[in-house]
Amino acid sequence: MLKSLDVLIGLAVIMLALSMGVTMLTQFATALVNSRGRHLKRGIVDLLNQIDPALAKKAAAAGASVADRIAGAVLTHPLISATGRRLGTVVHREELTRLLLYLADDSADLEAGAKAELRQMLVRNGIPDPAGTLKKIRDTSMKLEAQNPALAVHVRQTMAILQEASSDFVAKINNSFDQSIDRVSQRFTAHTRAITFVAGLLIAVALQIDTIGLVNRLSADDMLRQAFVTTAAQQTKLPDTTEATTGALDRQYMSFLAENGLITAPRSPDEWMKRWSQTNALGVLVTSLLLSLGAPFWYGALSNLLQLRSVLAVKDDDQRKSRQQTA
Repeated sequence: MLKSLDVLIGLAVIMLALSMGVTMLTQFATALVNSRGRHLKRGIVDLLNQIDPALAKKAAAAGASVADRIAGAVLTHPLISATGRRLGTVVHREELTRLLLYLADDSADLEAGAKAELRQMLVRNGIPDPAGTLKKIRDTSMKLEAQNPALAVHVRQTMAILQEASSDFVAKINNSFDQSIDRVSQRFTAHTRAITFVAGLLIAVALQIDTIGLVNRLSADDMLRQAFVTTAAQQTKLPDTTEATTGALDRQYMSFLAENGLITAPRSPDEWMKRWSQTNALGVLVTSLLLSLGAPFWYGALSNLLQLRSVLAVKDDDQRKSRQQTA
């Protein structure tokens, strides 16, 4: 039983070390393509089309839908976007309501055709004077702050919006915003999982990590299994899992794997091609699937396996002593 558990511990150590690299690649890829911002923009477009389905049928000057242009203006506003024209990744319901009212103003940075359509949408949904309504919201919010300074900002803004902009427009946003954001989160999670799998596949193929071969070697090498258990027990006792700590943990695990010849980068394309004659492609695919589970999963699995091994080792010692006394 302990042998099988030690094999699993060794495999978990390998997957944890590689998964940290997968996590860094995934974060880099999602940040590079601004995946979170793009999915949030799509969610706002869907929300605007629900508020006024006529927007979906109208195109702005650049050929994009009006809702798409408006959503882009919202997420690139300085209050939402932290880096110039890059899409912001977070917008609250009260911010979205106020920004839509602001974008209908003449001074707002929005393409003229989209701005005209936004004004018509607001009129059709009970906001005939967006600029005046926004001013009333600001004034009421200031009065609420003066009357009750301890009131949370988002609560104060919500109360001001409900008091000064009570309309179908606000009702539709309030009723649909949370559901739209939930769908954004689901789509972003699915997209991130796909990127994680691709990153895991790239690492598995580049380093030719064959899970089947690793399990066979761990099963046959008693000293290697014990070295994995010892290393894992030492490293999982770290007091925290901050980025600096996990980076150090990754380097230590990778150094250990390289020292034991389990993971070594090929020195040339020819060497990489020759290795495939000794590598099981199915094992590499299994590795990519296991890596897609992510570093948090493997860290938790490793901790649980070590705890289980500790319990089983104590029981094994007790049983051995009992047999010796009986003999």
